[in-house]
Amino acid sequence: MKGIRKVFIVAIFVPLLTSCWSRTEVNDVAMVLGVALDRGEHGKIRLALQIAIPKALGGATAAQSSGGPKSTIMVSAEGENIMEAYRIIQGKLPREIFFAHSRVIIVGQKLARDGVSPVLDFFSRHRQSHLRSYLLFTKGNALDVLKTAPQLEPVIAEQIREQEKTGVGLQVPLREFLKRMLTEGEEPAAARISPLPLEANTSENETEGSTASQSTPSLNGTAVFQDDRLIGWLNLKETRGVLWLRNELKSGILTVTTSTEKKGGKVGVQIIKGSTNIKPIFYNDTVKIRVETYGTVEVFENTSTLDLSEPKAINTLQSLLEQNIEKRIHLTLDRIQKKFKSDIFGFGQAVYRTDSKKWENKYKKRWSEIFPYLEVEVTSHITVSGTGFSTESLSIPETKK
Repeated sequence: MKGIRKVFIVAIFVPLLTSCWSRTEVNDVAMVLGVALDRGEHGKIRLALQIAIPKALGGATAAQSSGGPKSTIMVSAEGENIMEAYRIIQGKLPREIFFAHSRVIIVGQKLARDGVSPVLDFFSRHRQSHLRSYLLFTKGNALDVLKTAPQLEPVIAEQIREQEKTGVGLQVPLREFLKRMLTEGEEPAAARISPLPLEANTSENETEGSTASQSTPSLNGTAVFQDDRLIGWLNLKETRGVLWLRNELKSGILTVTTSTEKKGGKVGVQIIKGSTNIKPIFYNDTVKIRVETYGTVEVFENTSTLDLSEPKAINTLQSLLEQNIEKRIHLTLDRIQKKFKSDIFGFGQAVYRTDSKKWENKYKKRWSEIFPYLEVEVTSHITVSGTGFSTESLSIPETKK
């Protein structure tokens, strides 16, 4: 009888355990794919949401190219804070706003310069908030970026997320930005995004902020912060140095000019692996940072007279690449230390991890004064792992081959 009673009890409670009493049906939610935040009129915050239209998403690319129904809608509102703007938007929609599928959060320059803590506080607390959403910043209005027509993906938010995954710029999820903002000895930074023309027929300054159909959002730099405030921008070249120093470089292209001929031939390589080691060195009452970078590259183009079948030519190329990387890193360091004075590389954290007592007693309170004058020693190590199908350059005369 006891066995039968146990079976009977299990039969009653199992269906209850498998039910989802708090679930929300897909047909009842408005799925947010992208978020744009700007400083609106009269100092208010403008919240814009890119919301999916489920019935159109299946064939979004074909539908949009043929003038069919759109796959997303944009809804926006202004409020004293995000919560107020959010409630206004909710009043415009027949479905519950659902943030869990958000791909990107884009913040405009005016709002970012005022401080992003109040903005990010909402997303860090909201129960549906996706802390893995990529956080990006733009010089213009974030809304303009999110309204740009997609080119290769069904929706622009998805296209931006795919760009982030390529490793062209900084990949900073909301969670990581918040962590760096709250950690002593480092400052946050994130990717800069702007609509740029698909064709290279105009300059960046003339087209940035354009919302024309021939433009596409592009990662073209870095937003530099001090505490929670945006203090400036780095270009693409300087961003490459940031990636090296933060040990976040996944891939990239390097082109060096040789001095073996009058015109100066060029060799182009692709970085297939990169890593960086940062080590604080203590001496007397001061500290310096030793940076060692390691990279593996493959040659993709050679218009110089270097014969890469010869070990001596390979050594020459490796030396040129190492000098190029060291110069690029020093260029970035010089700008960050002298102009922005913001430790976005986490050198302070490296000091703390190496010797927490010295950090607490000597450097912690004075780090903002120490960092701008911190000595940084950079050494690069590059290995050429492949030269393609041909080791010789087409620029080498036949008589020398």
